[in-house]
Amino acid sequence: MSIKKSKITHKIKEDTLQKFISAIFQKCKLSKKDADIVSRGLVHADMRGVWSHGVVRASVYCNRILKKAANPKPNIKFKNIQKNIFHVDGNNGIGFVTSHLSMEKCITAAKKYGVGIAGIYNSNHFGMAANYIEQATRNDCIAWVFTNASKALPPHGAMAAHFGTSPFAFGSPTGNKDNPFILDMASSSVARGKLKFAAQRGEKIPFGLALDKFGKPTNDGSKAFEGIMLPFGGMKGAGISWMMDIIAGIFTGANHSGEVKNAINDFSGPANVGHFMVCLKADLFQNKKSFIKKMQYGITKVRKLKRAKNFKEILYPGEPEYKKYLINKKQGLSLTHDIVEDLNKLSKQFKIQSPFSA
Repeated sequence: MSIKKSKITHKIKEDTLQKFISAIFQKCKLSKKDADIVSRGLVHADMRGVWSHGVVRASVYCNRILKKAANPKPNIKFKNIQKNIFHVDGNNGIGFVTSHLSMEKCITAAKKYGVGIAGIYNSNHFGMAANYIEQATRNDCIAWVFTNASKALPPHGAMAAHFGTSPFAFGSPTGNKDNPFILDMASSSVARGKLKFAAQRGEKIPFGLALDKFGKPTNDGSKAFEGIMLPFGGMKGAGISWMMDIIAGIFTGANHSGEVKNAINDFSGPANVGHFMVCLKADLFQNKKSFIKKMQYGITKVRKLKRAKNFKEILYPGEPEYKKYLINKKQGLSLTHDIVEDLNKLSKQFKIQSPFSA
């Protein structure tokens, strides 16, 4: 089930929006290099149609920095556990930067040793996990990315939020560097960000996504965001959320067990989000040509299967987002009026010319 995006009112080119978002984060005291990393990650999410993790979140991250709950100039430390395994202290920096640099380390290690691993703590929300998967696949690597998050889901059998929606992602090269296999999903039935913006817009949501704070089913966006999100697949999704809290939280040394601070409304201290990354050379067990040939064979075989009713084609994970990216690249990125209003407020706050000005 999904939550519809509001009516589209504005179009903008990818590079224009990236420059604007980067300028905003530079005003928040990030270096240009770091601001560019954050900007590319946010805009790329929108370009792929993952608007819940796009520029709509810029004000959330800026707010954390301005309230001194996140560090715009972190001294990120990489401790070598082994020559290809890194324990990373994000120094409360923006999650995009810490995660981007950590994946770079993992890719370098994988190319040399076959595998690179990073356990990250003292970080913040890192946006769309697919950003870091694409880093790896563009370098002919297979990768897994895990993170934990602030409490939103109940453990199976409980009636209280305790674990995060905790997204996880997997990716593999396919032979087309622009269109890798990417499975990027949360353990909830829908992204928490979509509930936030449904609440903000006063919209209804489908039943089955969340409960209100009293444990009753609701289709009210506000009551859902203040209440309890539901995991996908019942006890299976709840179990995956707990697993993510172990591997991205307990294992890395980050906050866990419902103690990750909410990025939107808890400024009492560092969120201490945890991430975990594994990167493998795709040709670790066979040559690259053989691996890609088998990937393409597998994809082609699936495409030839009899299609279910109302399906015009069978796509692999990540491909619908790639198709959306191509459309937005050609036609310009569409943003809703409320997102543009939010960005215009930031432009006035930081005295930056808005690309949406009349």
